[in-house]
Amino acid sequence: MKNLFIIFLLFTTPLSAQTLTEAKAMYTKGEYEKALPVFEQELKRKPKDINLNYWYGACLYHTGKPTAALPYLVNGEKNKIPTASLLLADYYYKQYQFDKSATHLDKYIAFGLSSNSAEVARMIKATDKAKQMLKAVEDVVFIDSLVVPMDSVFENIRLHSANGTILPLKKLFPEKGDSLSMAYLTERKDRVFYDNTTAGNGWDIFSLNRTMDNWEAIDLVKSLNQSSNERFPYVLNDGITIYFASDGYNSIGGYDLYVSRYHLATESFFAPEPLPMPFNSVYNDYLYIVDEYVGRGFLVTDRYAGKDSVTIYTFIPESTRKILGGKPEREILDYARLASISLTQNGINTDSVLRILDERYQYDNNTVWQELDDADSEQLRFFIRDGLVYENENDFKSEEARLAYLQYLKLQARFNNLNTQLEADRLKYTGKDSPEQQELTSRILNAEWVLLFLERDIPLKKYEIRRLELEKIDASINN
Repeated sequence: MKNLFIIFLLFTTPLSAQTLTEAKAMYTKGEYEKALPVFEQELKRKPKDINLNYWYGACLYHTGKPTAALPYLVNGEKNKIPTASLLLADYYYKQYQFDKSATHLDKYIAFGLSSNSAEVARMIKATDKAKQMLKAVEDVVFIDSLVVPMDSVFENIRLHSANGTILPLKKLFPEKGDSLSMAYLTERKDRVFYDNTTAGNGWDIFSLNRTMDNWEAIDLVKSLNQSSNERFPYVLNDGITIYFASDGYNSIGGYDLYVSRYHLATESFFAPEPLPMPFNSVYNDYLYIVDEYVGRGFLVTDRYAGKDSVTIYTFIPESTRKILGGKPEREILDYARLASISLTQNGINTDSVLRILDERYQYDNNTVWQELDDADSEQLRFFIRDGLVYENENDFKSEEARLAYLQYLKLQARFNNLNTQLEADRLKYTGKDSPEQQELTSRILNAEWVLLFLERDIPLKKYEIRRLELEKIDASINN
């Protein structure tokens, strides 16, 4: 029996040593998931081994278990393991405890190592910048969050068509980009902004103009591109404000979000500015969208999302920026990192807000002509220019102008009917807390919102009709 035990030891000891050697190799290659169980088993045999404690803690950290890793990393730093200090700096950085992060960075620097000097310099800059950003956190209300796979972002953002369209780049240009590449197409579909790879320069943003059936490159966004990666562009309806993500410009995370505006005099964009916290974070923040027509925004980030997933936050955009103030330091920190969106809501009934926003989307996007088809749309006299007034649709020379005129009639009819309904609902409103009054309140708010859009859209439609008809008339004269 004793001989059998000796034979067992002879066979098992080399196997254990060999497995540990393999685990170290896996660790060096960054294969932490594979190395972790081996280090865990070895640590049970040698619980006081300094290196095993560190390797195990580092594997825990790199496999998404930072809290469990913390005591092992602290022990590693006490035992003068330099990279333990570096991981602790990263841990506290991601907790938004930037002073603690800086302390551990200082401890790492004290070892006098040069192998990670560029990364350490980047971390120092990021820490200093993040500390400053924490002093000016934006006060914004987040009303919803949704975790989705990274490749399903586009289908989970409902953007009003009047803002233009966001879509996977490959749907527009199959030969460009990757599965995550984004294209933003303007409402008139005559200009597109997108991200694509470049030879030796990572990802850049590009823009094209449509001329007839062709797309032509323009240098509109060239000045925004750096030696870093710039991706996920979105442009507001003013045509000059662009939001995008970059892992350059001294970002505080991987990708940060930036805004810039086009300067007409110089025909270039101003230097981009980072968005404030909580839009930017110490994680990857990819996409910032404002739906100006519905009155909601979307933030796409990988914070709290898990592997290969992102979180889509819905927020209420404000016309002017307001800095968060009057809160305890801990609450500001949690607000900045979006520890919970409920912190931002101040007692707002988010279900009600989400319902109203969705109804606005449905109303205005379906000013889409389904709802309008039910409206009476009697023919109206239409002024084209001095001395030229049309009595009905048959007077139009341009087919495009005639169709636009029919849409105008429906818009006008919808406006009249909605105004009548609103006046009637206001007479019924008492302000009492009852289901009927709550429904009435929602209907009044929606009607007021839709009327605002109609007041904007009707003059624009009339302008479009005149432009199309006069172009047709002028073309026929010239021919």
